[in-house]
Amino acid sequence: MRQIKTAAIMILAATAGIAQESYLSVGGGPSWKGMQIRFVTKIEPPGTQLPGGVITGPDRAHHIINDPAHKRSFGYDVTLEPDEDGKTARIRIEPWNPATSKIGFDPGWTFLELPKYPVIPNVRVGDTVALDLLVNAATGQKVVDYLTLRRQGAMNLERQARDFTLADVEMTIDQPRVSANGKVESAFDFQGGISGAVVWLYLAGHGRFILSLVPNEKLGFKKNGVVSADGLLFRDGATEYRVECSGPVAPGSGTYNLYVVHEANWRRGPGVIGSADKAELVVGKN
Repeated sequence: MRQIKTAAIMILAATAGIAQESYLSVGGGPSWKGMQIRFVTKIEPPGTQLPGGVITGPDRAHHIINDPAHKRSFGYDVTLEPDEDGKTARIRIEPWNPATSKIGFDPGWTFLELPKYPVIPNVRVGDTVALDLLVNAATGQKVVDYLTLRRQGAMNLERQARDFTLADVEMTIDQPRVSANGKVESAFDFQGGISGAVVWLYLAGHGRFILSLVPNEKLGFKKNGVVSADGLLFRDGATEYRVECSGPVAPGSGTYNLYVVHEANWRRGPGVIGSADKAELVVGKN
């Protein structure tokens, strides 16, 4: 594996940290020609947590990190331009576009733009691009994104193997169509796909629903729905929510219980979707 180090693209006077190390691979539709980028975000040396995530669009990925204590966020978009040889690509770091990511912020929040957006050419499959995103000048701590170029379906042999557990089960939400009591939520317009151990949906006027296939009473998950084939269903009081997707939601072919946390006061734009590899990184986080 070849690692490409870029210059720091953002400097802040102080930062609390970032979410625990997580792995998420995303593609960008036909324009990425079967390639994908694996995101790994770390704080070096380790520090406290800030929630964040990666959201996919039809031709790009949006990465955002939130700092609820100071009501500020920052993020960027990633696009990929595969070369004709099928072995290399150009990675573009571009300004984060709230319109295409379908994310908005409550009044009083500040979004921090990056001072520059690098273009990294000739990235080979297997190469990792390291982006220094945030640097604390006082402590030397920094937030680093590691972007690894991969082929879709390729095996990841970089991590030590272990036994499969229920915590590894993921849901996939691809091009969702959301309805409440049979009425389609037109403000919820998400054309990409996302997967994770937990996924969440925010609908304006309804709050955020965090969904999992695995029970977790400690974090407040309640059995409140089902997942079957290309859709899922859950309820909140007299309201029934349905999410119809373009492909299977769960990895199996059965009908499964769905566990839900409802955060009624959570607000963010007209309609947003997200995911995480651990429920602890989402529940109770803004």
